[in-house]
This record gives sequence, C-alpha cells and structure tokens, in this order.
Amino acid sequence: MLNREAKQYNFYSTLYHRIPEKHILKLINSAISFKFIYDLVKDSYCSHFGRPAKDPEMIVRILILQRLYDLSDERVMEELQVNLAYMWFIGINPDEELPDKSLLSKFRTLRLKETSLDDILTEIVRQCIEKGIISEESGISVDATHIEANTTKKVPERIMKHLAKKIFKAEGIENYEIPDYKSIEDHTEAKRVMKDFLEGVIENATEKSEAEVAEAKEVLGSPLFIEQRGIRSLVDKEARVGKKSRTQYFYGYKSEYCMTTEGIITAVGVHDGAYRDGTDYENLFKATIDSGIKIKNFFGDKAYFIPQILNELKELKAKAFIPVSASSYKVDEELYSYNKDSDQWFCKYGNETEKKTKSKKSKRGKEYETYNYSFKKDQCKNCPHRDECIGKAKTARKILKVSVNAPEYYEYSQFEKTEEFRQKYMERSGIERKNAEMKRFHGLARAKGYGLRSVSLQAKFTAIAVNLKRIAKIVSSSNDDIFLIIRIIEAKIKFKAKWFAGTVGRLAKSV
Repeated sequence: MLNREAKQYNFYSTLYHRIPEKHILKLINSAISFKFIYDLVKDSYCSHFGRPAKDPEMIVRILILQRLYDLSDERVMEELQVNLAYMWFIGINPDEELPDKSLLSKFRTLRLKETSLDDILTEIVRQCIEKGIISEESGISVDATHIEANTTKKVPERIMKHLAKKIFKAEGIENYEIPDYKSIEDHTEAKRVMKDFLEGVIENATEKSEAEVAEAKEVLGSPLFIEQRGIRSLVDKEARVGKKSRTQYFYGYKSEYCMTTEGIITAVGVHDGAYRDGTDYENLFKATIDSGIKIKNFFGDKAYFIPQILNELKELKAKAFIPVSASSYKVDEELYSYNKDSDQWFCKYGNETEKKTKSKKSKRGKEYETYNYSFKKDQCKNCPHRDECIGKAKTARKILKVSVNAPEYYEYSQFEKTEEFRQKYMERSGIERKNAEMKRFHGLARAKGYGLRSVSLQAKFTAIAVNLKRIAKIVSSSNDDIFLIIRIIEAKIKFKAKWFAGTVGRLAKSV
C-alpha cells in the first residue's frame, strides 16, 4: 500500500549542515524536483491493502546514486549507512533504518517499466527547459554504443552439448556419452556432428524433459545459430553478435540515444548487438520532441545517412549535418555534377544528359528503383574520352544509372564540403565524450544483468545519472557567474561609497 507522507527531520539532521552547498547532490536537488515519481508509479501499488510501502521517490534516488557512482545493490546500501550526503539526498534522517537491499531488485522488477524510465528522462529534460538550464532549440546528436554481455560467448558445439546434458538430467539419465567435438579439426563438421547428436536426443526424449526439449528446439530453430550470429550463450539468450568495426566483433547489446549539444540526453533505445544504427529513429525523435526540444539541427555519423531520417528531418524543418554515406550515394563527383533546377547531370568533358527514365532491378531478392540519365549521343560519339568513359559497353551513349535519391543526395554532398558544415559538425564531438563517460565512470561498458530488459534499465538509469551530473555542472557554472556579478557590483558600490565619503570629507574641510 502506497501512502504519501510528509518527511520530517529530527535533531540528528543538523549533521547535514556539514555538506557543502556546492556538493553535486545538493546542486542536483536544487535544479530538479523528483515529486513526479510518486504519480508515475502509483498504479503499480495497491491503494488500499498491504503494508505501507517505501517511498518510491526515495528508491529511485537510491537507484540514481547507484548509477551515478557505479555501485552494486550491496555497495550502495553500505555507502548509504556512512555517507551523510547520500542520506540527505534520499531524504532520511541519519539515525533511520535503511530499506533492505532486496527492495531495489523488487522495485526494478515489479514497479518500474521501461516506459516509466522514459517518462523520468523526459520529465528531467522538460524541467531543464522550463528553468532555462538548456535551450528548447538545441541541436541534437544521435549515436549508438555497444554494451558487452554479462557472459562469455560460446561456440555452437558447446551450447548443443549443454542442451543435451540438460535433457539427460531432466530424463534422469546418468550414463550417457556425448561426442568429443574438440577432437574434430574441421569446425563445420564438428557443428554438424553435434547438431545430429542433439536432434537425436530430442527425438528420443519423453514428457519429463518437455521444457528442456522446447529450449533446445528454440535454439536450433534459429537460422543464425549454426552461423554463430544468433544465440551464443544459454545464460543470456537475448544478446547477439554485432560489429564494432569492419574486422572487430562484440557480443551483447547496443544503446542508441539522442543528446543535445549542451550534453543532456533526451531519449534512449536499447537493442541487441545486431541492431542497425538509425532503425529506431522514430521513437528517439518522438521522445525528444515530447520533452519539449525543437529539433533545429541534427548531427549524426554516416550510419544515419538514410532516406527515412533525411525525410523526417525535412518534415521537422531541421538541418541535417550528416556526412554522406558512400553506400547510399555512389556518384563519382570528379566526373559528374548535377543541376537540380534542370534535373540534369553534366560530365566534366562538357556533355549533358537529355533523357531520363526509371527502371527496377533485383539484387539479393530485393527490388531497387533507379534513374537512368542518358547523355547526348552525338557528343558521346565524338568524345575523345569515349573508351575511358563507356569502356566495352555496346551503347552509343553514356547512360548514368543512379538511385532515385541520388539527385537529392548530391545537394547533401555539396553542403558537406562547405565551411559551415565543417564548423557546425564539430558540435557533435560531445556525444563521443558522453559515450566514454558512461562506459568508464558509470559501468555501461558491460551489462550488469541478463536480458534486454535488464540492460535497458541499466542504460536508461545511466542516462538519467549522467544528465543529473551534467545539470549540476551547468547550475554550478551559472551560480559562479551570478556570484561573480554580485561581487563586481558590491565592489563598485564600495568604491562609490568610499569616493562619496572622501568627497564629503574634503568639502567639509574646505568649509
């Protein structure tokens, strides 16, 4: 049962006067109100029956401390017993008993939902705009960072071995023999042998191992399993293999987020490691706009140079600062240039297109639309560079085949070369520093638990913690500026008072 009770400090709370006014937790508390937490989670509690529940605002504050200082459930409760600033931040008296550490896990599991954390993040950003801490017309950067799974990835042979052993254990079979896949030098052959063995075990299983058989079928049913791109651990089945670079792989999850140029995260999305950057842009944009941010400038790396995002930014009337992706735009600009007014391409030897058609082509089971721009036939025939341009093709003229988006992408390509783009794009560098900060100082480099939901809670609480940390810094800087102005004014007043007193004294003597 959830009751909202007024907090009352006792005699021992005078110890809190020892906490400096510029302590990060005091700055956070002065800038952001967490009163909204109660209304956010009250529907997950019974309103009339049960024991009085711990204040949800207090529990959320403890979870924020946990991510702010990268502490485990056990360690954060230990620190709360001795740290005055922590006690003051969660709103208890120094002599009060703390909740049991198990309550943190229960709260995350039963009370908090991913949508609740999104709402907390949105409300914090909204308060920042309302109080003038950040501008509502901030530029927005988007990036994704990988999170290593809290388990080791295993080869398919080993996973199939464990699945077979679980079935044998459920069946009560003690004497069994499993093929020695390590002795097979050919990795492909070893996988085939273990797969045949596991399928045989499944076929001979009884109702005793129904759950274990279902798990084995689920794993084998994934087309990516044998190719080592699917499930690589039975402890964390939702983690996936992803790419850090062209040659580097990782096993785990991806966190993608929007951040203002002032360093405040506005939205977070968490996905498995195989996630393609930019796919979830709609939810990120919506959460950012819901927080009160008007997207005027958008910064992203080449992964975000995709038609859907560019079109969405056009609708929002936002300027896109995204380097052109060579995989999306494949026109050699040293040979060809484009005029959007006449919808023509020009070659560097002086020829121009006179005809445009549309066609479809199939590639890897997908259909793609292209524009075919035909250059003037007479000029192509008499061009001294004909062999270099057309090669062995039997056509009389050069036909330039481009994607349907190529004419539009040409404009982005030209904008990328301007000084305005280069100067403005430097504002995106803050998001790389934020990635490093969350990983190095707040534990986001590796998952703390298992499964997508657990990692999602971790990533979103980390975003909330670094936001509060950044807000404290902004508020502290603003206060320093105010104090400096006050000191300057006081100095001027003292100077004028001293000058006035001196002038009066001199006049008195002369009289």
